[in-house]
Order: sequence, then structure tokens, then C-alpha cells
Amino acid sequence: MSVRTSMYRMVFALIVLPFLLFSLVITNLYSSILENIIADSLRVVADAQVAEMANFCEQQKEYLEFIGTMDLSHAAMRSELAGDMNQYLDNVLLARVQTLDYLNTLAIIDNKNRVVACSAAHTAFANEGIDNVLQAMKGQPFHISDVLTDAKGQKLLVATARIEEGGQTLGYILAEINLDFYSAIRERAELWNDSTFYLLDGRGQIVSAGTQNEKRESFVTSAQEREDYNEKYSAIDFEKEPEGSFCYTMNENSYITYYSDVAYTDWRVLLSVNLSNYQSKETVYFVLACSMVLLCILLAIWIGRFASKRIIHPIKSISGTLQNIRQEQDYTLRVAVERKDELGSLAGEVNELLDFIETENLYKTQQQRLLQAKAEQDALTKVLNKERIDQVLQEAIERHRADRTPMAVLFVDVDDFKDFNTQYGHNVGDQVLLYLTSKLAQQTGGTVGRVGGDEFLVIMEASEQLASLDAFLNRLEEPSNNQFVVRGSGARLYVYCSIGAVRIDFSQSGMENLTSAQVTERADAAMYQAKHGGKHGHVILDYTPPDVME
Repeated sequence: MSVRTSMYRMVFALIVLPFLLFSLVITNLYSSILENIIADSLRVVADAQVAEMANFCEQQKEYLEFIGTMDLSHAAMRSELAGDMNQYLDNVLLARVQTLDYLNTLAIIDNKNRVVACSAAHTAFANEGIDNVLQAMKGQPFHISDVLTDAKGQKLLVATARIEEGGQTLGYILAEINLDFYSAIRERAELWNDSTFYLLDGRGQIVSAGTQNEKRESFVTSAQEREDYNEKYSAIDFEKEPEGSFCYTMNENSYITYYSDVAYTDWRVLLSVNLSNYQSKETVYFVLACSMVLLCILLAIWIGRFASKRIIHPIKSISGTLQNIRQEQDYTLRVAVERKDELGSLAGEVNELLDFIETENLYKTQQQRLLQAKAEQDALTKVLNKERIDQVLQEAIERHRADRTPMAVLFVDVDDFKDFNTQYGHNVGDQVLLYLTSKLAQQTGGTVGRVGGDEFLVIMEASEQLASLDAFLNRLEEPSNNQFVVRGSGARLYVYCSIGAVRIDFSQSGMENLTSAQVTERADAAMYQAKHGGKHGHVILDYTPPDVME
């Protein structure tokens, strides 16, 4: 008998049972930790989807509330519009719908639940009717409905924002949203193998469901097959636990489902994974362990260390990384891929999920910046709106006060602006405003903001223009600089303005408490002097502190 044979027999007699027990322990640990990894991964993915949907809901809330703040919207809700103005408001809503592919319809509702303006025909949004949609808000300022069906049988959602005035409900802004947006979220999600995404409304109907490549309109299992699932799901107190996970059995397979509620809605996100497919890998490790039993004691020890280093350590690395991400909300963290086996593949899949989430976070940041820019712009002219130009003016005042350098502010009002609307139509009036803002921005080199219908504020900081402000304004008022060509007709019109200018010399004393409101008021007064002086001219005033004026 050879030494090798004797060693094999001794190893078999002394190592088989302990090694098998060791293998069972390792396999059980693998199964337990794997379940935690899957639960953590589902939570990370679901949180990303919920965050994206919540961000979309927040955007719609701000968007609809913005529409509700328009003077035309308020006038429509108070039934103060008629004729062409009603049609104009309908056209404004239609133009906004045409720029957003996920919107079907925009409508304005008064406090008697009547449609007073709409981008389409003034009809109810769905079979349930507008009253049911508003009732579903339950007093909330913003809400997205459950799945509705319109007159053509198409599924849709309705986003509703309540508009108040003086503490009372003035009306509502409603938007029809098609379900394709939520299907796109499902398609972009980096899901596990054998995992399914469900987005359910408050009645349990499907908003969007399926895998990345497969769309589902309904559940693919019977109520009897989902008996264990329904029992576990019904036992959850969603008010106390709006998010969490639970395990269940279906068709002799084990599943885990992570759930989370969606803000501004009665919806719930569900992510399910078939655990049995992953747990079946335990057999592979068990067979591998049994084959190694035939090796010598040193090899068995090496195998034990190998299992500890190559299996437990990578799993703990993945689990630890996911826990750190959840605690620190740092999606730049990545799992170290140490091998090219199943666990290496698992680490790679987790890293791909993290890449997706990080990309989505960057996308959301860009969207937030875009929304911030839109919130600071005037909707028609794209220059700064009244609130933002006031902030910029205050910042400029503080900056020049600190540097003790001069600046100037122009208050510009279009002369006889109503004549453009009356004689040529509101479209030409809008073109006049766009022409004027472009001219002010290019020729003054300053910051332009719209503070009224045909009133603009210009902040001038260039020293060469401030030194010869009167001559600069004279050139600005020359007829050759004020000729406006009407698009489509070729007609040439002259656009004249009354300009009130205020120069501020911060080298003087008494400027410590100067505010943007005081400067604007002074520039406005100068503009009215120009108006009373015959229009088409300018008046320049030097700002004098109140104590000096006395």
C-alpha cells in the first residue's frame, strides 16, 4: 500500500464528517448573508425608484403651482375672463402640454369644480369625473390620482394642485399624465435576475409592472398561488411601516419582496426576487466541499481558510458596502471585485446597480438645476423674473457697497405698449417684449429682469458706461436703434421707451442701509418723470441718502 493511498484513507476517515459539518455551516452562512444582501440591494434600488418618482411628483407640484400663480389663471378661476382671453389662456395651456411629452392635458378648475380653461376640449378627465379626482385629494395641497380610464379606454393619472387666495380655495390646476413615464422608470431600473418591479396605485391596480424588458398589465399568478403572499402582505401595518420587506412562498419557491410608499400618492413600489434560484447555488458549494474531503488534512485546512477568505469575506464586503451606502448615502462607494466567480459576478451586479443609482442622482441634480433656472426666469422673455432680479439687485448693492464702486439701475417702460396689442395683436406685443429684452441685454451689457407687463429693470455695472451714462442712453434712444421688424409680415415698427436711471456712488457716506426696494422706487420715480416729460426719453437721478436730502 502506498503512502499516498494510506494518506487518502486517513484523510477520508478523519476529515469527511468534520469537513461536511464545516461545509454545512459555511453554506448556511452563505444563505443567510445572501438573503440580507438581496434585501439590502432591493432596498437600494427601490429607494432610487421612489426617489425618482418623488422628485417627478415634486416637479409636477411646483409646475402646477407655478401655473396657478399666473394672473390669467386667477382671473379664469374668478370667472373674470371672456372671449379672446379665454381662448388665449387655452392656447397657453396647449403650448405647455406640447412641450412635455408625458402630459396629455392641462386644465384650470374653479372652486365650483368647473373647467374654466383647458388645453383640450372642456370635458371631464375620466369616467370617475373631476369631482372624484378632487375628492381623492383629501385636503392635500397636491396629489396624483390612482389609475383612471378616459373616454377612449386609455389609462392615465391626474395630478392636482390646489390654488389658494387669502386662505380660501380659489381653484385647482389639473394635469393628465400618461403611464409611459413610469414604464420608462421600470425599463431604466437595474433589476436583479428573476426580479419583478410593481408600481401599484391605492386600489391595488398596476401603474407599471414587469421586468426591464417585459411589461405586465396584471398579476401572472392566481389568487390561490398568492395565498401566502396575500397573508403576509395583509398583515403589514403600512401606516407604521411605510417601507420594509417580507418573505413568502409561491409555487414551492421562496421569494422576498421589498415595498415602499410613494409621496404625494396612495401608490406603493414592490420589488420581488425569487430566492430559490440563488439559494440553489448552495448545492454547488456543498458538492465542491465534498470533493475536497478526499484531500489530505493540510489541504482540508487550506480549503477551510480558502472558504473563509474567498466566500465569507466577499459576502461581508458586499454587505458592508451596502450598509455603508445606506448609512452615509454615499453612492460613490463600490464593492471590491476580488474574483471572477459567482460572488465576483454578484459584486459586479451590485456595482452596476450603484453606477445606475449614481447616474440617476446626477440626472436629478441636473433636473433640479434646470427647474431652479426656470423658476428664476420670466416665462415669456426668459430674462430674470421680478423676485430674482430683486435678489440680484440686492446682491449687486452689497457688492458695490463693499468695494465702494459706482453702479446704475435703469427702470424701462415701453411707451404706448397697449397700442401694439390693440392694433397688431398680443402676438406682436409679445414680439415687442422679446425684442426689447434682447436689445437691453446686448446694448447695456447689464443684467435684465422683467418687473411688470411692459416694465423692465436693468442693472449696469460697467465703469465705461457709467462714466458717460447720459450719452449712452441718448444713443440707446436713437430711432435707428429702436426699429422693430414684425416676424412674418416684414412690417417695421418703432419701439420707444421711457427710462428712469439712478446712479449710485457708494464712495459717499450714508449708503449703509440702502436696499433694492429703495433703488427700484427711485428709478421708477425717474421713469415717471421721463413719462411726464413727453415720453421717449430718459431722466437720470443721483441717489442721495435720506439724511443728506434733509
